Amino acid sequence: MLVVGCWMLFFFFSICPAAFGSTNDVTNADISILPPTVTSENPRGLYNAGTEKLRAGKLSDAETLLESSLTKQDERVQPAALFNLGHVRFAQGNEELKNSPDGTTKRSRATTEAGAGAIQKAADALAGNDVQQMVEAYFAGRGVRKEMRAVTAAVQRAMEAHGKTLLKWRRALSDFKSAAELNPADTNAVRNAEIVEQTIARLVDSMREMQQSAASLGGKQSELNGLLKQLKGRIPAPNAPPGAAGEEDDEDKDGEGLPPEALSGLQESTTGGGQEMELKISPEEAGQLLNGIQPDGKLLPMGQGESGKPKDRPRRIW
Repeated sequence: MLVVGCWMLFFFFSICPAAFGSTNDVTNADISILPPTVTSENPRGLYNAGTEKLRAGKLSDAETLLESSLTKQDERVQPAALFNLGHVRFAQGNEELKNSPDGTTKRSRATTEAGAGAIQKAADALAGNDVQQMVEAYFAGRGVRKEMRAVTAAVQRAMEAHGKTLLKWRRALSDFKSAAELNPADTNAVRNAEIVEQTIARLVDSMREMQQSAASLGGKQSELNGLLKQLKGRIPAPNAPPGAAGEEDDEDKDGEGLPPEALSGLQESTTGGGQEMELKISPEEAGQLLNGIQPDGKLLPMGQGESGKPKDRPRRIW
């Protein structure tokens, strides 16, 4: 989170002014300060309105207006609209990232270590066949198991937030690259694309680290659950811990979590009215996004239909 935040400060304060003062390369006019007349047939008006929404931090409105300006296919407005749309989507991704619990990977590792200790204690108790030792191991294991569930839930929330952020940042990268393609002289668009690529690489590293820690935690949780069941079966009824007899449903939940093989698939549900698809991405599905990233953090070729790609553009217009 800290690294991403630092990149964002540089990204916005050093480059964003160009977005708000974008210049028309044909007329050399500052199209961001033209009269803000907005009609369904006025791409400049849509662009100006979208830029004002971006200034005000109303990202969803800004995205809608800037996308609408792109649909008008005005080659004088498209590069600037794509540039600002990249800023919008980068900011949206950063907002999603704020929903990620802090310290998830560190907490997962600590809980995995605690799980290993509880597993060893349970195994020793089963080997010794001492009733009091088994009762103590059972209580200790239950406490660790509860923490494992809490950490698993935190990892799920973190993976969901990171997955949504990755989607937004991939689209921002496409927007900046398209802006640079339409206007090769726009070095800000090129630089922004480089920054987003580097930030995506850091995000992907974080997601892979969470995957690995979650897989390790899931393995320990499954092993501990099996030992706790054995302990419960070995403890005589007079010595059974309070509540142990009614834990069957509670133990069944231990199979839930974030197994590494479940980190695949991605679903999206469309909304009406031509609005952007509402992402319905689960923690398990977030992992599929990593399949579109090479080890160096660069994107593999994406499918057609990205809003950031220039349309109907057989050649450059400059």
